[in-house]
Amino acid sequence: ADGGFFNADSLESLPHDQWLGYTDLTDSQHDFFGPEGNHGTLCLSAIMGQQENYQGAATQAEYFLFRTEEHNTESPKEIDNWVAAIEMADSLGLHIVSTSLGYTTFDQEHFNFAYADMDGRTSRGAQASLIAARKGMLLVTAMGNEGDKTWHYLSTPADADSILSVGAVNKDGAIAMFSSYGPSADGRVKPEVCAMGEGTSLISPANNAVISSNGTSFAGPLIAGMAASLWSALPQATNMEIREMI
Repeated sequence: ADGGFFNADSLESLPHDQWLGYTDLTDSQHDFFGPEGNHGTLCLSAIMGQQENYQGAATQAEYFLFRTEEHNTESPKEIDNWVAAIEMADSLGLHIVSTSLGYTTFDQEHFNFAYADMDGRTSRGAQASLIAARKGMLLVTAMGNEGDKTWHYLSTPADADSILSVGAVNKDGAIAMFSSYGPSADGRVKPEVCAMGEGTSLISPANNAVISSNGTSFAGPLIAGMAASLWSALPQATNMEIREMI
């Protein structure tokens, strides 16, 4: 679940025979794979990208792509789009959802969240995450990149209970300065886990070249891919057992 998937349909490194499908839950009138955004393509490459000098975290998994992020606005509707994606993912029988989106403030300030709202119970995204976890899905959600900004703390739906919220570290295992901080407003440890999010290797949507970039957005897919690989090795495990192992 993400923003734009520019060129994802034309990159040989993202083999389409592993795609279950895709859907656009936004108001966009543009092509799903058009130039409105490439964030989703970058995140997808971290999980499934495969070429001679690059292997993603779960190259044998199957994927369904959801676009939920409105391109030119920031509003609570985007959370509703994401909830619709989670409901659809459940109906399709998907096991893991990788989300590199997060919400704290909006174009209209009266919708803004406060840190006190990051309690896993307030936002519709956090509520939907918990419902999905209870249904047996594993949600892997980026913490956000506010660690060196005024907000500082995590965003929603990373505040949800019973999921894996993912922070970013560098190659030496040190926390990236931008990685958002916990705890949740109700005192739970956040993030639950971290992965390489500073200098993460990705595949460029423009030319299929291996590049690097920064963000918890790219740490999250690495954990989602690892979870998929682990779950495929332990198919009898529950989502909560996989979460606890990680």
